[in-house]
Amino acid sequence: MDISLIIFASGVVFGGGCAIIAGNKNRDPLGWFALGFFFSFIALVVIAAISPAEKSRVDRGSSRRANTSNGFGADPKDPERPWLG
Repeated sequence: MDISLIIFASGVVFGGGCAIIAGNKNRDPLGWFALGFFFSFIALVVIAAISPAEKSRVDRGSSRRANTSNGFGADPKDPERPWLG
């Protein structure tokens, strides 16, 4: 078996592992796949050790409607209702 095939296969395995862990921690899976492919075990240890990224949650529709009684939002720069301001 050729050594380059073994190195390529281990790069894919470590890259895939880094991508899966990164996806579960709200980080960029493609970037971590590349890091895992080139730096194998070191990148896997780093992504396993870092904390999850904060996921920015933008829930515009339901919270805005829940806070108003007439159905209009409090944001005057609403692109769907330009008559608000």
